[in-house]
Amino acid sequence: HKKFLNVLTTNTYYSVAEEMKRGSIIGNIAKDLRLELSRLAVRKARIDADDNNLKYCGVNLQTGDLILQERIDREELCEKRPSCVVKQELVLENPLELHRITIHIQDINDNSPQFKEELLKLEIRESAVKGAIFLLDEAHDPDIGDNSVQGYSLQNNDYFKLNVKTKGVGRKYGELVLEKELDREEKKDISLLLTAFDGGSPQRSGTVVIHVTVLDANDNVPVFSQSVYKATLRNSSGWYY
Repeated sequence: HKKFLNVLTTNTYYSVAEEMKRGSIIGNIAKDLRLELSRLAVRKARIDADDNNLKYCGVNLQTGDLILQERIDREELCEKRPSCVVKQELVLENPLELHRITIHIQDINDNSPQFKEELLKLEIRESAVKGAIFLLDEAHDPDIGDNSVQGYSLQNNDYFKLNVKTKGVGRKYGELVLEKELDREEKKDISLLLTAFDGGSPQRSGTVVIHVTVLDANDNVPVFSQSVYKATLRNSSGWYY
């Protein structure tokens, strides 16, 4: 049989969610490309990786279904890039024919927000004024869009409130704002629970403990226990008061 290379005119697109199970059906490639199902085996239809990518797919020669062969972790494959695609090729022989397949990988909410540290330590002098602001470390979530960090909440307490700020491309972080002046003599250590949450469904969250150490300030004057002290002394010549 004479072999020749057909001009590549097709680019078929599919969309799948990351973490789909091996063996999941992505679509029916024979139907989408209008290929004769009975000829797939004769023409040795197979899937090859495009651009030296890993071969993620296979083709069922009896049904024409495009089958997922490898688990796809979007964060591992594309990190935080907004668009994540896998390129594969359907190869047919006798005559030789190529069809490019582009698979868009959709993010799922499979990661929870996490803080770098298990404990955030702050040292605040008791002379800090009401309204003083203390920056907190932000939480990180490998997911993108609504599945990434959307906000924070702070455990109810008598001393601080939380402001949530945005920086960069939608990155959110928190600030502690002093609402009640501190008094080390009254309370020298304060523990608060900070929660970061995403916007996925189901929603995921992560927590960190904030430990505030109240540093001493010279806010008290020395005080005697009584206003007058009397003493009696005796020497060789008599008594003195």
